[in-house]
Amino acid sequence: MNKKAPKKSLTSTDYFIEVRHLTKKFGAFTALDNVNIGVKPGEFVSILGPSGCGKTTLLRVIAGLEQQNSGSVWIQGNDVSREPVANRQLGIVFQSYALFPNINIINNVQYGLRQMTAPARRERAQEMLELVGLSDQADKYPAQLSGGQQQRVALARALAPNPSLLLLDEPLSALDARVRARLRGEIRSIQEKLGVTTIMVTHDQEEALTMADRIVVMDQGQLMQFADPQQLYGAPANTFVAGFIGTMNFLPDCRHQDTTTVRFLDYSLESRPPEGFSAPEQITTLAIRPEHVRIADDQDRSSNILRARIEQIEFRGSVSRVMVRVLHLAGHPSAHQIEIDLQPKAVDQLQLDARHDLDIYLPPKHVLAFSDSLSLGAGQSHAA
Repeated sequence: MNKKAPKKSLTSTDYFIEVRHLTKKFGAFTALDNVNIGVKPGEFVSILGPSGCGKTTLLRVIAGLEQQNSGSVWIQGNDVSREPVANRQLGIVFQSYALFPNINIINNVQYGLRQMTAPARRERAQEMLELVGLSDQADKYPAQLSGGQQQRVALARALAPNPSLLLLDEPLSALDARVRARLRGEIRSIQEKLGVTTIMVTHDQEEALTMADRIVVMDQGQLMQFADPQQLYGAPANTFVAGFIGTMNFLPDCRHQDTTTVRFLDYSLESRPPEGFSAPEQITTLAIRPEHVRIADDQDRSSNILRARIEQIEFRGSVSRVMVRVLHLAGHPSAHQIEIDLQPKAVDQLQLDARHDLDIYLPPKHVLAFSDSLSLGAGQSHAA
């Protein structure tokens, strides 16, 4: 019986793969809630979020390992929503490697090449092992290799059939930090060399930031933001992304006095108005990264200066993290803490120590404002 051809998209796009209004439920639990993303040809996209956010479910639906309740998956303009895994031209690398322990490395890599002749299979497998730097390990068995080497074999096996799309499900999470750091660069280098469109699930922020062209940030089944690493870090769409990517100081329960001035405790602070700003007195949360907070000096203007008391100083190698508590103008402590990253040399020069009171400066250009009344990113466009 001839297989029915996949439906062709009625509109051409620049995306290699699109996920449109995807919803997936497990009983009463909604794992994916109206998710939309588009991935460009040759792009490396990471899906990032905390445990249970839906990132692995999204990858499995893209792969065809899970069936969505509604929405669709399009690859190269074809609707593959009901297509089995075998018809999606995928290469998949799992966290557990999933190598066959009873056959040697080159035969593991050849496993998905059964349609080719035996000499062609071996030649292709050897080519892939050379690509991942394991050509001299071809006759060994998985148990004779390190965890990092086994993950390279799994990558070689996934790439051997020349897939149009490579899916990586937390491929480095089982490895120690030093091996992970090395393999990050190797995987990205191989992906760029082959030009294969790649989607990787990870819970590791550093992994996503260093490897991906763009990052899908998810929480509770919803798309929070889809942007490049620099935009996610410098212009997060909401308080979840701001707090999940890197370290962020939050000043909650602020009220806008006008479009640029916010009242926090006894202080008036300048900031950019939040997206969707509607009127004065709107409740707002301000946010600023620790590296952007400064110890105030005579050059700083009077606005955006807070009085604070040092509570703790942590030496972290290249920086020292200074934790301070904001003081009311009357001098008594508030409930709000702020973290500041300074060079250790600066800490010594300023003779900072615990219980020391000082003025800190929040540069207005680095103060982000988020409206507490706005949605935390649900339904953001895949074209973001």
